[in-house]
Amino acid sequence: MLRLTGRYYRTLPPTAPGYETESLELEPDRTALVSLHCWDIGCPGGSRFDERFCVGMGYPDVTRRAYTIMTTMIRPALIAARASGLQVCHVQAEQIARRYPEWFTYAVDEPSEDPIPQPQVSGEAIPGYRKKILERAHGPDYSEASALAEMDFPAAVAPEPGEPIVHQTSQFDRILRERGIVNLIYAGFATDMCILNAPGGMGPMFGLGYRVILMRDATIGVEPPDFLDNHIATRWAIRYHEAHWGDTITTADFIAACEAAG
Repeated sequence: MLRLTGRYYRTLPPTAPGYETESLELEPDRTALVSLHCWDIGCPGGSRFDERFCVGMGYPDVTRRAYTIMTTMIRPALIAARASGLQVCHVQAEQIARRYPEWFTYAVDEPSEDPIPQPQVSGEAIPGYRKKILERAHGPDYSEASALAEMDFPAAVAPEPGEPIVHQTSQFDRILRERGIVNLIYAGFATDMCILNAPGGMGPMFGLGYRVILMRDATIGVEPPDFLDNHIATRWAIRYHEAHWGDTITTADFIAACEAAG
């Protein structure tokens, strides 16, 4: 068994909420470590950081901290999971996932998914407004002109041959059910965005009934400069998960549990 110490935020009674811990015992063959949206934008040897765009982790200091988390937290967790025989899965952006043979192994003709709904037959309520606001936030033509078009896994957390790489909730759900996996331990980025709500992220998978657990020190949110010192975005997202969806653990606890189980 994987024996872990989970932490959650108790909301009841509302007059006296607070943190609680609980012992978790997870069957290794029903558990996967999920690396989500680890991108090489601004990483050493990775895709370029371009001040014309706010993409990836957005801000320079957060980008550097995310790379540190990948090398000091996520990479050791991946190594420990693989050594113990735990399933490792990668949830990625579609443009990255499609470059790897493992994506094609699991790809089927499924409708595309977007956390922001797309207009249907009736078209946009305000034509052009969505594009205007997204480009205000990320830069003109950011999907094609920024590093989003060329990004990849950082070498430190690259997948190994045979590890599933997915970009859709339905695709991920199908693979997990085929393998009997029901427990998902997440690490990656960004805590306040994709970790919560991207296709294959904790919110969609919780909605399908999976146990979703977050390694709270193996993630960071998109922190504007005035948020960074206090990690406001990160702490809010972790608290949301701990209050509504499940537990968090530490990387050290996960690695120790893998070593003991393996």
